[in-house]
Amino acid sequence: KRGFKSLKKKETAILNLSKIQNIIDKKNNKIDKNLSLKLLKEKNLINKKFKKLKILGTGEIKKNIEISANFASKEALKKIEKAGGKISIIKR
Repeated sequence: KRGFKSLKKKETAILNLSKIQNIIDKKNNKIDKNLSLKLLKEKNLINKKFKKLKILGTGEIKKNIEISANFASKEALKKIEKAGGKISIIKR
């Protein structure tokens, strides 16, 4: 084995607003109002190994949706609230 193995495993799923909009737009996902890590795992949209969810502000979101995540960037908070949605930060 060569190279360095990080002791800190990547357990945080990172989603951009553009990716969230793509998930909402697809008809077979049937995501209406709420979006959470548990829901994304159930629908197999992200890997089951992730324990936390981080929202970043790249892209645009058009639909008002309620998102529950562990982390969110300031830009993402602004864009979600501008679209009429809400984001709740889970503290753990």
